[in-house]
Amino acid sequence: MAKTIVLIGVLLITAFVSRAADSPKIDNIAMDPIDHRLVLVHFDDPTPSVGDIQRPDYWTVYSKGPRGIRKHTVVGVDVSLFHEEHTIVLQLMGSLSDDWENLDVSLVNDKSILHVDPDVVTKPNVGQGQATTPFEGTTSRDDSDIYFSGSYTGVVDGDPVWDIDAFAGYIKAIQSKSRYWGKIGFYGQIKTNASATADPDSFLAYGVYQRVIGRGWLGPFQAPYINYRFSGWEFDREGKQLNFVTSPVLTIPIRLSGRLAGPVEPGLTFPHMTFQLGTEFVNVWKSPLAEAKNWHTRGLIGITFSTGYAPEASGLHSILFTSSYQVRLPSSPEIFYDNRFAPVDQTTGKKGDTPPMLGTQARHSIDTTVTYMFLKWAGLSFEHTYGSLPPVFDLTGHSLKVGLAFSLKQTSFGRYSILRP
Repeated sequence: MAKTIVLIGVLLITAFVSRAADSPKIDNIAMDPIDHRLVLVHFDDPTPSVGDIQRPDYWTVYSKGPRGIRKHTVVGVDVSLFHEEHTIVLQLMGSLSDDWENLDVSLVNDKSILHVDPDVVTKPNVGQGQATTPFEGTTSRDDSDIYFSGSYTGVVDGDPVWDIDAFAGYIKAIQSKSRYWGKIGFYGQIKTNASATADPDSFLAYGVYQRVIGRGWLGPFQAPYINYRFSGWEFDREGKQLNFVTSPVLTIPIRLSGRLAGPVEPGLTFPHMTFQLGTEFVNVWKSPLAEAKNWHTRGLIGITFSTGYAPEASGLHSILFTSSYQVRLPSSPEIFYDNRFAPVDQTTGKKGDTPPMLGTQARHSIDTTVTYMFLKWAGLSFEHTYGSLPPVFDLTGHSLKVGLAFSLKQTSFGRYSILRP
């Protein structure tokens, strides 16, 4: 009899421990201090599976304030930070009011019912309308990007063709417990288009400051970003052209649906656009043409678009479509190369080196890419390009290329500073 009682007790304890182990635990909830539509939820151990938390209809959110209790509809769940930081972002239909006093959050799925303890909610500072989170404004708001796409094509009785498109950067939030100052970091990108060598044609490197102006959304428009590339350099692979650049750019994100989603989130990545308007102040430090050495400005207009589908299934992590357009309008003659003016060897019929020229014509650049990611970090890219980037502005025509793509982080607003989708 005693053995039976002990056995039953062991079974009950085992069942209780097993059930407890399956129950998720939330140890902090906070409002994003910039966009009051976003609620950050941090899980402690044991963490649930992504499938148990990623659906918006699993979540119920109420806020309480001086004007009463208000229900908020969850329209999206961003889980891109979950595996690394155990943090998700609930995307609400409308913004939380500045004077909210508490949040009531519940998670109900097919496995469990979780009502969050009010004590884990980080309340906004009085008069600030901002949350002070235990994340210390660090990892959940630090953005990094590493992306590489490249291809090699062998040509019979001719030079091989290399195409490289890569960028990387890191940007970090600057804030105290009660004040948000923006983000600061650095970004760089390299690009070569139809080159006989693997050396990039264009190197761009910038120190970047980024700050959101205002908050929330106005119809399809998100609060704009100021991207100030306070110190930057443009140079070619041979070191013949070197420019110093400082450039303020206004970026306006535009959502084309009522929902938001990150590019690595399972399901449909909803269409998203940005519009850029800025000025580049350029000081030419070195140039093959002496008369090109001067200060001048470039008007800058850009548009980006991105969408995709990310089932995160075996052999098909995601399919992404991105496109960007940039046009630069120089205020004074600037160096460029046009292969149509290259001298031709009368004996071989081959073109020689293209001579540098000066002009004030608009510098267009178009890049459209379809990327099939068979893994989260690796895939194939199909890219169409036209034009080129600074500093030499090689006026190339249309080109198509297929290559390998590697992406170690895909969800950073820091890339807005270099006009990437």
